[in-house]
Order: sequence, then C-alpha cells, then structure tokens
Amino acid sequence: MAASRNNVRKRGSTWTYYLYVTDGAGERRQKSKGGFATRKEAETARVEALAALSNGNWVQPDRLTVAEFLTDEWLPTQRPPTLEESTYASYARNIRLHVVPYVGAIRLQQLTPMDLNALYRTLLDSGRRPPGSPVRRHDPAVLDLIARLKGEGHTWQQVADTVAEQFPGLAGITRHAVASAHRRAQEPKPAPKDPGLSNRMVRYVHTIIHAALRDALRWNRVTRNVAAVATPPPQASTRRGRHTTWTGEQLGRFLDFVSDSPYLPAWLFLATCGSRRGEVLG
Repeated sequence: MAASRNNVRKRGSTWTYYLYVTDGAGERRQKSKGGFATRKEAETARVEALAALSNGNWVQPDRLTVAEFLTDEWLPTQRPPTLEESTYASYARNIRLHVVPYVGAIRLQQLTPMDLNALYRTLLDSGRRPPGSPVRRHDPAVLDLIARLKGEGHTWQQVADTVAEQFPGLAGITRHAVASAHRRAQEPKPAPKDPGLSNRMVRYVHTIIHAALRDALRWNRVTRNVAAVATPPPQASTRRGRHTTWTGEQLGRFLDFVSDSPYLPAWLFLATCGSRRGEVLG
C-alpha cells in the first residue's frame, strides 16, 4: 500500500499517478497521468492502468488533440483505395468544416460523449456555413429590356447583343448571363434558410466520427469509442421525403432557358426518355 501511495503525488491542486512500462527496445520508462481531483481517484486510475497494462490493453497517455488525430493520423489512412475518392473528399470536407472548428482542440483521450452531443446540437442549431458572395442584381431597366425582347421572340444571343448595345457597362455580356438574369427576376425570393444542418447531415458527421474513433480504439489511442454512446439525430429522422417531379410548365421553362445550349439534345432526351443521368451520359 505504501508503494502504491508513493506512486501517486499531488502536483499543484490536482493528483498524478506514475507507473513503469517497457518500450519496444526493452527499456523501462516511467509514465504519468495527472489532473485527478483527489488522491483516491488517481489511485483507482493507476490500478486500472496496471490491469490494462497486464492485459495488453494499456493506452499510453498523450496530448494528441482530436484535430491532430483526424487530420494527421486517421484521414491519411482513408485515402483511395481504402475509400472511393469522392467519399474520402466528403470525409475530409466534413471534418474540416463541422468537426475540427468545434471539438478539434480537445485532447483525443479527454473527448466525452457530452462533447459530441454538444457538437451535434450546435450543428443542428447553427452549423450551416455563411452564404457566399451575393448573386449579382442587374438594373431594373436591364431586366425590363430582357423580358421585352424575349417576349418578342428574340433568341438569347440576340437579347444579349441588344443589351450590350444599349448598356455599354454590360459590353460582352453572354446569352447565358442574360438568361440567368431573366430567370432570377421571374423567380420569387427564396425564404431564408435554416441556419442549422439537417438531421441527415449531422448523423453523417456522427458516422464519420464513429468510424475514426473505432480505429483510434483499435490502434490503442483511446480506451473506448465515446461516439458509440453519444446521441446523434435518430435514424428515423434522416429519411428523405418523397421525390417530386417538375410539372409540364416547369419543364417548358427549363427547356426554354437552355434552348441555345449545345447540350439541348441531351436535355430533351433526359426529359422525355425516363433514363437515369448516368445512362444518358454513357
């Protein structure tokens, strides 16, 4: 008992335990772990560490953060052929945008289920990225001219040429630009988007974290996978609604919009044959 107490010491306001491990070279090295509020907590943790050491399940305490583990250790192992290129890119993007900014600074071994629950709640409430640059809005006189010329039956190229003539500041405007300006002018302003991510997206983020921590457990980086006991949005809440299709009027508007496109035959084929996108593209 005295030996055990000698291996637990107070450092500042917290307690630290010490133990010895044998490294790969056969040398005996001292390891420690601190931050315990009481001597009893440190002694209990030391007993558990000794038991794990004898069973071959001991995890060496370190200061590795969640961000360092995900970006420097885990993601490189997921590159193709482990994952498809698109899946790997999706994992990397979601870790960069939705995980690292929120829990990346936490030490990997100190990450808790409550940290993940707080992350999921934050993403649901306000996880959407701020919008990018606003869409360019043309002068109402330009939009009126575009609408009048198109109503008279001019092609988009003819409309673009006329707009460039009457408004020198728009010299070089393309037929695609005038068509897009006309389409936006006809559409109602969209309702403000929910600032949070969808249940489906947050659960996808959870799936990525769960997979990463499963490997961390397998690699003896952590003693348990805390994502396994966290609470992401339930699976039932992530089901997609029924798909909707365009009406004849909506399809007509789209085909009118792409009437000058070199891909018009492909759009017509896709709209009338019922084939999948991949089948149309060959």
